[in-house]
Amino acid sequence: MINQRFNMLIKIQQEREERLQAQFVSAQQFYQQQEQKYQGLANYRTEYIQQSQQQGSLGIQSRQYNQFVNFIGKLDQAIQQQGRAVQQAKNAAEQRKQTWLAMQKKRKALELLVERNNFAELQKQLKQEQKNADEYASQQFMRLRAQSLE
Repeated sequence: MINQRFNMLIKIQQEREERLQAQFVSAQQFYQQQEQKYQGLANYRTEYIQQSQQQGSLGIQSRQYNQFVNFIGKLDQAIQQQGRAVQQAKNAAEQRKQTWLAMQKKRKALELLVERNNFAELQKQLKQEQKNADEYASQQFMRLRAQSLE
C-alpha cells in the first residue's frame, strides 16, 4: 500500500521533471537564438565599418560622415540591448536547469526510499519464512521425540 503511494508520487515527480526539462530545453534554445542575434549585430557592425572605411578612403562628405557616426551609435545601442537580452536569457535557462535538476534529485530520492522500503519488506518476509521454517522443524522434532518415547 505504501509502495503504491510512493509509486504514484514518483510518477507525478517524473511528469513534473519532464515538463521542467522541456522548459529548460526551450529556454536554452531561446538563449542560443538571442546569442545568434547578438553575434549577427556585432558582425554587421564590423562589416559596415569596413565597408565605410573603404568608401571613406575615396573621400567622404561631412554629412555622410555624420550619418555613419549616428548609425554606428545606433548599432552600438542595439548591440548593448541585445547583450542584456542574451544575459537575461542565459540566466533564465540556468534557473530552469537548476529547477529541473532539483526535481530530478527529489524523484531519485523517492525512488531510493521505495527501494529501501522494498528491501525492508523483503527482509521482513525472509525473517517470517525463517521463523515459520524453524517453528515447523521444532514441531517435527517434538513429534518425532514424542513418538520415540511411546
